[in-house]
Amino acid sequence: MLNHGRHVAPEDIQQFFVANALEELGTEPAPVDLAQALLRVAPTGDARTLHAAGELRSEAGQRLARWLREGGLPHQDSEPEGWYHCQSMRPHGEPVRPGAAPDPSFPPVVAALIGPYQERPGNWANASAPFWVAQLPHHRDEVAARDYQNIGSYWGQQTRVLPFLAEADGPAGYAVHLALARGMASSTHGDAPTVDALLVLAARGQLDAGLLGRLLDKLLRDGLSTANRVAESLRAAADTGAYATVWAVLEAALPGLLRDTGFKYAAAFLSLAAECASRCGAKAEIAEVTAVAERGGSTQTVKNARLLRDALR
Repeated sequence: MLNHGRHVAPEDIQQFFVANALEELGTEPAPVDLAQALLRVAPTGDARTLHAAGELRSEAGQRLARWLREGGLPHQDSEPEGWYHCQSMRPHGEPVRPGAAPDPSFPPVVAALIGPYQERPGNWANASAPFWVAQLPHHRDEVAARDYQNIGSYWGQQTRVLPFLAEADGPAGYAVHLALARGMASSTHGDAPTVDALLVLAARGQLDAGLLGRLLDKLLRDGLSTANRVAESLRAAADTGAYATVWAVLEAALPGLLRDTGFKYAAAFLSLAAECASRCGAKAEIAEVTAVAERGGSTQTVKNARLLRDALR
């Protein structure tokens, strides 16, 4: 932005606010720059920060102070009600997209990022996903919900966005985990960005392994995912040493997969689960695994179920 002959870069605006430099220079930020900066401000309850913001006297400074006091942009839950028990993930499993009314003072170009979802023609959404992650670094779940049809799509080359979502802030809810599940299901040979995102979330303590496992289970049973690609992604993650993480995902996925007698690829998941459970020392009783293990016959599924049952004892 240009004002009083000085240039203030949008990415530096928060530093100027903190140091009172804008007020000292007599500089007012352009409306779009200010709005985008507010969206990037980290939520905080720190009393010193709130007090310092309250000392600002410019109109922009007072907006920042109010924004911080009110907690900034509210988070929106993306999980659709009853998705796991619905007949099909289409359309009942679609994440709830952002719909909060934006601050009326936001310019339309900024309000479009956070307001009610509007369908865009062509590849607009596909190209804009990385932009949204940068503009809303503390609202990754809203970003994933808005563009869920593209994020995680290998053929749309949007698995590359997954690590950025994993490294961003804010709740990692249903939409983030659905994007990750879709990435695992569409990846080939353990797509690196997808595996990286899984490992980053796990390392940060933000992976809901149970949710991810249930999503994979549902996508696989609905025929919306390719089983061998999911298995490859989980194998690639396990090969990094993340045996406990992969086991936790499979522990949540296996009951549903094994209850579906028509699921043909259980053997591969049971084999990987047995290895991971042995490696991480997991102990559990999974009724569906026991039921398969006690069947007669010597199919690979039955053999692997017995291996897993014994490893969990």
